[in-house]
Amino acid sequence: MTRILFAAIALAASLLQLAQAQEWPSRPVTFLQPYGPGTNLDAITRYLAGVMGPQWKQPIVVEHKAGANGVIGTEQVARSSGDGYTWLFTGPGHFTNEVLMGKVPFDQKDFKPVARLASVMLVLVVPADSPFKSVSDIIDAAKKNPGKVSYASAGSGSAQHLSAAAFQHASGAQFLHVPYKTQAAALTDTLSGQVSFSFSALATAKAQLASGRIRAIAVTGPRRSQSLPELPTVAESGVPGYAFFSFNAVFVPATTSDEVIRKFSDALGAAIRTPQFADMAKSQGFESDYADVQAWGAAVPSERKKWQDLIRVSGAKNE
Repeated sequence: MTRILFAAIALAASLLQLAQAQEWPSRPVTFLQPYGPGTNLDAITRYLAGVMGPQWKQPIVVEHKAGANGVIGTEQVARSSGDGYTWLFTGPGHFTNEVLMGKVPFDQKDFKPVARLASVMLVLVVPADSPFKSVSDIIDAAKKNPGKVSYASAGSGSAQHLSAAAFQHASGAQFLHVPYKTQAAALTDTLSGQVSFSFSALATAKAQLASGRIRAIAVTGPRRSQSLPELPTVAESGVPGYAFFSFNAVFVPATTSDEVIRKFSDALGAAIRTPQFADMAKSQGFESDYADVQAWGAAVPSERKKWQDLIRVSGAKNE
């Protein structure tokens, strides 16, 4: 009798989940970012919300839950109901915080990977009145005055920090790291001259570049950016072999049904495979590097290892 009761309960739960998946979405959906606004991730998330919401005939709320290098927002999604109404739009911190923090209040098993949205090269920027005109100028100054040439980042272990740490390692120069809480804050002190340079997402730096308050010297990708084709790569500028890409991706609570993920993925793929998304990629300086749920799921173990190894090599600590 007990076994029959448990089987009946399990069947009822399964049927309820199926019914919910078939009705999804029947109310507003949240796209949560564990970082502040003004980033490449934010531009992509808002574009997708604007396209996917009308398809579903439901509003999409883009929420920012910054703090603790992305841990606070990520935990909120991990603890949310797996009903398909909260999706995590994030970056490398999803993998690096495990090593950087030593302990985080969630596990990778708390999430299902849904998609990689884009790969993002960064831009090396300096204040408008900086004496540095090239990558070589920065390296030469740092070698003459070790630890005196400073750079800003969005926090220890952030993509901006790791790109600069890799730059330091590849160039043999020694820089002073000044961590901030967000990319925007790091850029503000770069343009004011409080720090010597920073690596920034183009979406974050675009307005300041256009106004002439900062100057771009190079890009971090293995090839020139289609958005700024006149800029050389760091590798071209005297640091052979240097290349750095960040990524933007989507995860969802592990209890989310495969049917809901399929529905989400169908709408996501359709939104990304449009000329409008390609145009935005060009204007915002990222590579449209979409990987669907199967491809991204297969790539996650190696991506996680790569980013965690970068943290270890960089010596990044939770500051």
